[in-house]
Amino acid sequence: MSDQYENLSDSTPRRSRRILATLAAILAGTAILGCVLPVAIWPGEAKLTAPLFCDAPYTEPIVVSDTMHDSEGQSTNYSMYCVGDRGQYTEVGFLRPWLALWALHAALVIVVVMVARAWRWRPTRPAEPVRLAKSTEL
Repeated sequence: MSDQYENLSDSTPRRSRRILATLAAILAGTAILGCVLPVAIWPGEAKLTAPLFCDAPYTEPIVVSDTMHDSEGQSTNYSMYCVGDRGQYTEVGFLRPWLALWALHAALVIVVVMVARAWRWRPTRPAEPVRLAKSTEL
């Protein structure tokens, strides 16, 4: 009976593990990118999220860095503010714009990976028919 199913294979579990591992790698990589990019390289990137968080009359996004010095050294805190025409403002903070940018970065990388996979994909030849039982010639 075990010989009967010897040639059968189900690639679905292996494929789903690869997809989950790829998604985990993309999310981890974009989280690291999300920590480095808005803090060290381009703090103003948070302004791209202004349409999500800045409502009228607070329409102008401004990213502010506050640097503090104490006995342990120096630390910098970034925060986004939405400012109105007359100087009124609301503080959005750092976390919500960062999460929105992380989602954007992850979505962009997922689309690029899917396009690259679709471009590389070629249909495979059909496999040989599966033998369900052994046969013996007489």
